[in-house]
Amino acid sequence: MITPVQKTKLYDYNALYYDYPLEKLMENAGKGIAKTLEEKFGRNLKVAFICGPGNNGGDGLVAARYLQKEHKPVVFLVPEQAKSELTQKNWKKFTGEKYSDISPQNIDNDFDVIVECLFGAGITGKLRKPYNSWLKKINQLKSRKVSIDLPVPGFNPDLIISLMTPKDPRAITVDIGYPKWLKEKIGVGEIKILNRPSKGSHKGKNGQIFILAGNEKYHGALLLASKTAGKIADLVFISSTPENLQLIKELKSRLAEFIAIPGKEIPKYLKKADAVLVGPGLGVSEKTKKEVNDLIAKNKNKKIILDADALKIINKSLLNSQCLVTPHAGEFQKLFGVKPDRSNVKKMAQKYNCTILLKGEEDIVSSGEELKINETGNPGMTKGGTGDVLAGLITALASRNELFLSACAGAFINGLAGDRLQEKKSYYYSASELIEEIPGIMKWGEDY
Repeated sequence: MITPVQKTKLYDYNALYYDYPLEKLMENAGKGIAKTLEEKFGRNLKVAFICGPGNNGGDGLVAARYLQKEHKPVVFLVPEQAKSELTQKNWKKFTGEKYSDISPQNIDNDFDVIVECLFGAGITGKLRKPYNSWLKKINQLKSRKVSIDLPVPGFNPDLIISLMTPKDPRAITVDIGYPKWLKEKIGVGEIKILNRPSKGSHKGKNGQIFILAGNEKYHGALLLASKTAGKIADLVFISSTPENLQLIKELKSRLAEFIAIPGKEIPKYLKKADAVLVGPGLGVSEKTKKEVNDLIAKNKNKKIILDADALKIINKSLLNSQCLVTPHAGEFQKLFGVKPDRSNVKKMAQKYNCTILLKGEEDIVSSGEELKINETGNPGMTKGGTGDVLAGLITALASRNELFLSACAGAFINGLAGDRLQEKKSYYYSASELIEEIPGIMKWGEDY
């Protein structure tokens, strides 16, 4: 599941991506913090705000400004220079008592409330200098203690005030006015919270996937999906018809991103897979229908992405929380028997307890609880094979991320890769070129 901290990071980066003013969100956050402090601790308070260099510190500075008229807020900036432009701006706007060059040992012990806003949701690992010295000092003070968003490690506050989403079971949550339309947008935030390979990880730890796709007539779908997946997942196992496997073996001299698996060994490699893709170029027959539905029925705890031909033969009553279906409009209507629109995507995801990615001019993704919209992509992506690229991309992402996030991030990355190609080549690019563009989009998103 996406954690509240990840969700906050996602929302922050999407606000940046869509040019929504973070200053407005910070102002709302500070106002809400000030109101909560008054409600909990009363009026005429002497409050110390221990502010870090990032936006968590900025939230505290805004709260101090709102308390300035009827209270006695004192602000301490740790360290001396704020890194966030918004924090710098709000440091200047606060006209009360403030210090940026004081030792924590010189803080008075006469505050009613100490508000720790050093890092919030941005903290990772142990505190280093000078923050550890400040933590030691504020732990010694007798005043009531508050943390904004999340306490720093080693601090046990009397009150936690979380912003937008509760990040601790003890927290009071403040609404910062994040707009609903922006919550529904897919953007760079989805890339930012994807799991990345950890240092020291070894082969197989960063995703293993299984692809059941292609036949003697449509082998290209399998190759496109597997080649895309091979850029992200550690291991890609594939299986197809006996005729197609022979062709694949001949192609191995040029394409070594996958391991071909004969039909009798499918169960063995399914167990190893973190996610499974079924359908691209598979063909429609009684044999494939039985194979696909048996696979779903016997692997209810396995993440399964159902695409293309699989959508024509699945028994939708077998769908479950580990299934993602990726229809275009016609496939959606045929599969679910209702109009392909936002409302019905969410309703069908709820009804069948699955995740749905409805592909179109704008992509609609729903888990039944959430619904998000992707606006990347262009008419150049109507060419054959681009859907197979997307299916391989989503499956590779799903090997280390939840299905809903994988579908959202995959749709955004795939569409943006197409948009970058359109800038270079107009509409005249292929699915193979799309594959080569995807790693650059992911790197851009990580570095955003």
